[in-house]
Amino acid sequence: YLHFADLDTLVVAALESSHAALTQAVDDAETTAGSDPVARLRARTLVLGHWAHDHPGLYKVMHESTLNRRMATALARSTAAVQHCMDAGLAPQGDAVTVALDLRAAVHGAVAMRVSQPDLPWPPLGAQVERYLEKLVGVRLA
Repeated sequence: YLHFADLDTLVVAALESSHAALTQAVDDAETTAGSDPVARLRARTLVLGHWAHDHPGLYKVMHESTLNRRMATALARSTAAVQHCMDAGLAPQGDAVTVALDLRAAVHGAVAMRVSQPDLPWPPLGAQVERYLEKLVGVRLA
């Protein structure tokens, strides 16, 4: 507390730092995935899942704190990734915002359950994310 006015200010600073690190990790994953919109969407989604696994406390604060107002930014980025798949003809046309919200809800639900119930026999996150991409976004994975 020595450097912050109160607990809320401290939490906001931690959220901003964590969000910046996560955004950079997502950007790096998308760049590494190349130009294919589906590969980029898969890469960004997996990074979100793995980041949450590696930082469960920060993940919880980022997604459960009323101080976190980053949802609009994250939703816009997820929506753009889904829209790129639709525009490329790799996913059925539809409401990209709704599809992005469904995908985020599924992935975050899977991740939150892994954090809170780590002893269950979870399938590999990559396989689960691929099912979500196929069923919710409508893409075909090689």
